[in-house]
Amino acid sequence: MSDVWLDDQFDLEHSYSVSAIKRCVAAQSQWQAQAKVQDAYDQLAQFTQEAVSISQRFDDQHQALNAVVDCFYTHWGFSGTQQDVPEFRLNSVYFTLLYRTGNSLALGIVLHGILSDIGFDAELVLVDQAVMVQVNFSEQEHYLIEPASGQQQWYLQPENEETDHSPELLVEEEIYKLYLAHQKWAFITAERFGSALACADLLLDLIGDDPYERRDRGYLLNQINRPELAKEDLSFFVDECPDDPGIEIVRHQIDELENNNNTLH
Repeated sequence: MSDVWLDDQFDLEHSYSVSAIKRCVAAQSQWQAQAKVQDAYDQLAQFTQEAVSISQRFDDQHQALNAVVDCFYTHWGFSGTQQDVPEFRLNSVYFTLLYRTGNSLALGIVLHGILSDIGFDAELVLVDQAVMVQVNFSEQEHYLIEPASGQQQWYLQPENEETDHSPELLVEEEIYKLYLAHQKWAFITAERFGSALACADLLLDLIGDDPYERRDRGYLLNQINRPELAKEDLSFFVDECPDDPGIEIVRHQIDELENNNNTLH
């Protein structure tokens, strides 16, 4: 097992050779200055080493997978929770690694990362918009694992048979983007606008000047009293998406920013 540990946090955020799970953990330091990111890395390495040891006990890969997944949910105790925990914590891969609980996305990222690291052909997929971990054994046969419960379903597709609903595959970059987007909205819901802004900045670093991300960032900048920067982002959205159904709301926000600025002067 080889790991990529980089001293420079910024380099880790922008390295496309780093797995999605490690990039998600690294992102924690962008909105939680005191996050002990190395502790999460160490915990991930420990889980991975234990999973390697478990899988090597079996010659049959189906049995090996079942043993690792059983360990994930029973011995290690990963699970969803019914407790009143803020969604921005349950969505955090860092939090999930340290406290072994999370939502389906965070649990799916962790399980997918561990299974991939120990040699399984594991993928994170969307099935009817629900996050699932898919483990492939051939082109026709695979397991689907529901991350919050660990429930497994075995699929055997007859050769040459077409399916109506193929899962949407999320590659490493898409996993990281989805994670940041979910975390951004979880922070907005909790009115943690500075943390949400950190997510928006990371997303813009990844995808460039997406007008909808610029709109969201403009909203967040306004919430933390940065009106000039907010106006710049919102105006960019208006220029790029003049036919958007919500354009009048954004124009109204710009007018309010201009009026407030004139009042202050």
